[in-house]
Amino acid sequence: MSKKGLLIIVALLTVTAIFVNGVARAEGRFAIVFATGGLGDKSFNDSAFAGMEKAVAELGIEYDRAEPTAIAEYESFLTRFAVTRRYDLIISIGFDQADALSKVAQHFPEQRFAIVDMVVEQPNVASYIFAEQERGFLIGVASALMTTRSADPKVNPARKIGVIGGMKIPLIDANIAGFYAGAKFVDPEVEVIHSYVGAWDDPTKGKELALSMVEQGVDIIWGAAGRSGLGVIKAAAEKDCYAIGADSDQGHLAPDNVLTNGMKYVNNTVFLAIEQVLNQQFATGIHVLGVKEGALGYSRSLLPAEVVGQLEAVKTRLINGEIEIPASLAE
Repeated sequence: MSKKGLLIIVALLTVTAIFVNGVARAEGRFAIVFATGGLGDKSFNDSAFAGMEKAVAELGIEYDRAEPTAIAEYESFLTRFAVTRRYDLIISIGFDQADALSKVAQHFPEQRFAIVDMVVEQPNVASYIFAEQERGFLIGVASALMTTRSADPKVNPARKIGVIGGMKIPLIDANIAGFYAGAKFVDPEVEVIHSYVGAWDDPTKGKELALSMVEQGVDIIWGAAGRSGLGVIKAAAEKDCYAIGADSDQGHLAPDNVLTNGMKYVNNTVFLAIEQVLNQQFATGIHVLGVKEGALGYSRSLLPAEVVGQLEAVKTRLINGEIEIPASLAE
């Protein structure tokens, strides 16, 4: 066989390997640095991991990952990936990677980076952020509708709801502001209480804060706090009231007590960034994603059908721009 004929056969075999069951299999290598809460948080990191695994299954990519346990480790992990110059994209998960990523991106101007949940203003970084107040608004609406349902054995007559944030930062405050606005949109008389854990990985403190709210008459609590929010769910199960999960569907942790989940589709965002790279559509700069883009929402879970109907009507108005939602507590 001639050399030319051999090359043709090799090329055909390569094409055949790329196509499986008639679906094109993309090739690419990626890296991801998770937030300090780590995998197993049943929330933000796990959702990002699901996005990576989906890209493996559907796009045929390969990836490496790092799980820092402290903010101080971010820069070294990002540098370790970047120095190899082998990745099509390096993804940072979480707002507190911003400083480290900004430094590393400057040192490696030819490397493409993405960050989820924060803005890094470097020419080689794509920043994917969320209109957090929209998610908070929908969860506030759901909570207010439920706390006024006197026939529900898990609610009391106090008409008090609460939200516990992981840390006092703008993106969490935007969620809380939306939560307040959503509750007041339904019923101005509903009382809203909020507090902060001060960490993303302290479920014990999250549970303590939730139990304190229950003692004050709160019957529905949203734990927007990463792994710390797992403590909120445990408290709700113990006191037989309602908890609301965050980022991922956490209903399996307390099937009778997780009312709904404030969904942040980090998985879809990670998958989107990878797909954009493979399709030569990757763009640096700021990308704002909200309910309209399918990046934020809620799960139906234990919500009664009539409440879901009311929520969907509000969601439609939100998407159509008919509702203005404050993005900060100051507003």
